[in-house]
Amino acid sequence: MTTLSVDYGEAVALVRECNKPSISWLQRQLRIGYNAAAQLIKRMESEGIVSAPDHVGRRFLIGEDGKPAGTPEQQMTIPVDLPNRHREADERLRLLIERIERLEEEKKGVGDDIRDCYSEGKAVGYDVKIMRQIVRIRRMKPDDRREMESLLDTYKAALGLD
Repeated sequence: MTTLSVDYGEAVALVRECNKPSISWLQRQLRIGYNAAAQLIKRMESEGIVSAPDHVGRRFLIGEDGKPAGTPEQQMTIPVDLPNRHREADERLRLLIERIERLEEEKKGVGDDIRDCYSEGKAVGYDVKIMRQIVRIRRMKPDDRREMESLLDTYKAALGLD
């Protein structure tokens, strides 16, 4: 196994503290590459700290009872008889839905990280509204930005705000 620049104990503490045994989440938190984060999570799995990924790729912390913490004890299933010609499409739909669920979970994690950045900026005295505006402006194409600034200057001059 390769040597990681991140302390394994630090990674375990972070995963336990935040209850987030996710490779991509750990990667963002520790600012490391995906492979390094995957190695850390795999090691946690082999040591019984986190579960193996479930059918949608989620992992859970392993509780003191040896069972994944936070998983539902029993899932309700409704049996449906499908003709064979629909089974392949049904499987494709299930895989797409599971993929969307994984992506939604990652999107939530990224959203949480963005909120943390804004909170950090606020904590050191920056105005969050202005930070959001700057991010929006930086996403614009240069021509669109110039046009918006020109129109804004025209409107301000018309209202005597200069």
